[in-house]
Amino acid sequence: MSDSPRRDLNPNDPSNLPPLSDADLHIPDHPVMVPEPAPGGSVIRVVEYPGELNPRGFLIVCTACRANRDWLLLETRGRVFVRCRCGYEWEEGELDIDFFEANFSYADRSWADAEKALTDLGFGGEFAGIYFN
Repeated sequence: MSDSPRRDLNPNDPSNLPPLSDADLHIPDHPVMVPEPAPGGSVIRVVEYPGELNPRGFLIVCTACRANRDWLLLETRGRVFVRCRCGYEWEEGELDIDFFEANFSYADRSWADAEKALTDLGFGGEFAGIYFN
């Protein structure tokens, strides 16, 4: 006779469920829906980058506010731009499309207006001097 307490075999009790197999743990792929640009517009992909950027062997610093981390990386037409929370933005030639792709996973939101997107993401200038990451 066992010293362990007797369990009722309630099928709704999660402790009575069998272990999951590797097949059960698969998360299905979701198609990336990239919106079509408005006439005269373009698609801009963005990724928040919380760390420091050091592509040339020295730290990138925002020339407007001296921030050194917590960036928004923007990609359009194969060119990569860096945007600071103070709202300052510049093309960073040392960050190529491969670097962007390595940090971009998938489009999870879209905006019809770029300025609205920047404000919603906290990079419209209203959080100058603040790090969130």
